[in-house]
Formats: sequence, structure tokens, C-alpha cells
Amino acid sequence: MGAQRRASDTATIKPPRPADPEKSKIENNLEITTLEEFGEGVFTNTRALYKPVGARGIYGGCVIAQTLAVAQKTVPPGMEIHSMHCYFILAGNATIPIVYRVENVRSGRSYATRSVYAEQRGQAIFTTTCSFTRPISEDTDEPKRKVQHSIKFPKDVPAPEDCPTGAQTIDEWLSGGKVDTEVAELLRKREAGGPFESRRAGIVSDIPGTDPTHKIQRQWIRARGNIFDEEAHLPALAYISDSSLIGTVSRVNPQARHGQIGMMLSLDHTIYFHNARKTRADRWLLMESDSPWAADERALATQRIWDPEVGLLATCYQEGLVRLKDGREGECDNNVISKL
Repeated sequence: MGAQRRASDTATIKPPRPADPEKSKIENNLEITTLEEFGEGVFTNTRALYKPVGARGIYGGCVIAQTLAVAQKTVPPGMEIHSMHCYFILAGNATIPIVYRVENVRSGRSYATRSVYAEQRGQAIFTTTCSFTRPISEDTDEPKRKVQHSIKFPKDVPAPEDCPTGAQTIDEWLSGGKVDTEVAELLRKREAGGPFESRRAGIVSDIPGTDPTHKIQRQWIRARGNIFDEEAHLPALAYISDSSLIGTVSRVNPQARHGQIGMMLSLDHTIYFHNARKTRADRWLLMESDSPWAADERALATQRIWDPEVGLLATCYQEGLVRLKDGREGECDNNVISKL
């Protein structure tokens, strides 16, 4: 608890270092500081964390990514993440530092497990359990039998350069009356200030009809600038995996269009990493998202993240609260900002 006594109404526990101009924006955003004076496995955010315009709190991808980054620092060299299971407990406050505490659950020869608790003022706001594995070497002369298969990169996906930029999409929304001038300006600031750029590649359906469960949302996404730290690519991938996942529900189901949403937030998040050593988050990656289920004011979204030259990089699942407007306290006044 000692680390929490140092926290105040500032976004970091220690004075933040200036951003390194040689690094990408995502590397600077996700940098962490070790709090050795408070014991082993205790860390904090080096700089203030990103709070999207109009959002209730810190962007969840920041916390997912930083918990992975601190867990990576506690496992033996050569081990790589293969899955993480996360729970959002409270909205993170962007004006208060986060303290990350890593618990060494188990360290075996082939697998290691770490639990990470993200706290603000002594309260847990987020927890995750990360599982790491020692990769099987492919540089061997001995043939090894193994089970292996993977779904292929989807066909007929427009290339990133053939898709509208974020700024062009906002202009289209404005001219089509989907957003007003004030909202468009806020979205432009959000688009320009983020560490990633994205381009929507449309919504397709695997069968004809309007069934939301058969609609698939596609978008391209990549980090702005080159990522130089090899260990930063996987946290960066974790960061982008939360960018619009539960928002898929609003795009595939007309009952959940943004003007009708009273509250939408993430409850949990799971990532399975498939090609960790080949992941490069500063290349154009394709994200495919769909929603197989929604009921009881909750919805489930699934996601696949691809590198066209590598194959499937990750599979993600997220359950979220999706509540329609009915006059209850806490409803979103400007939901178009938080989930578009």
C-alpha cells in the first residue's frame, strides 16, 4: 500500500520523463516505471494515460497493454505471451496514477503464469492473468510431428490505401448528417492525437439477410511511426485489440445504433496470441469483428487480427454492457464520441 500513499491528484507517481522523439507514440504512451522501493513486481505508468474524447475514463487498451508489459518483465528470457484473460472492474481515472502489482503464480520450464492487479488509490480497477510459454524451436534437423491448422486470410478485402482515412470518414459522417460540426471536430482531434491510425474496410455478411450474427466488421489499423523496441509489439497489439471491439454490436445490430445506446462499456477481454514472434504492430493489420450473441443488457464480440504476410496474429473475445436509453442515471449524453 506504500505506493498508493505517494499517489496524488497527478497522473503519475514520479515526474514524467520527456517523450523520446526517436520512439513511436505508442512506445512513449505505454512506457512503465519500476517502483523498486515498494518491493518486487511493482510498477507504475511513466506518463499520463490516454483518455479518449468523450469517454468515461482511461482507454481500456492502455491498461491491457501495460499489464502485459509489466508481466513480460517478470518472466524468464525467451518466454512469450500466448494468452491473457482480463476483467475491467472500475473506470480508470486519467488524473490518477496506476500501480501495477505482479503476482508470480507459477514459473515452470515450459509455461509461466502471472496475475497483474492495476490499482488506483488502493482500489483494483483491472485484473488480468497472463500465460507465457517457451516457444518450440523450429531450427532443428529432427522432424517433429505436431497438430497444425489455421483459418486463412479473408478474400476480397480492400487494401488499406483503397479505404478512406479516418479524417475522410469523419467528413463523410458530417456531410451525411451522422454527426454534427461539434462532434466532428472532437473526432478529428481524437483521430489526429491517437497513437494508431485506422481505416474502415466495410461490413460484410457470410450469408444474405439482416441477421446481426452473420455480419462481420472489417478495418485496417497500425501504429503511427516505427516501433523500435521488439518487446513493445505485443503490448501494442493488445492496445489496439480493445479499440472498437464491443462497439461492433452497434454496427451490426440496428437496435443498438448509437443514438439509442444509453450505456456501453467493456466487462472483460481475452486475447489469444498466435504468432507472437512475427507480430509487428507498426504494419497494416486487418481486424475482423462480429457479435454472436446479445441479451440481458450484455453482448459478446469476437475478433480476429491478421497480418496479410504472416497470417492470424490473435483471436479476441469481449463481453460488454449494452444498455439502451430508458432515462436511467448515468446514460451517455454523447455516445457517438465514445464508441464510433
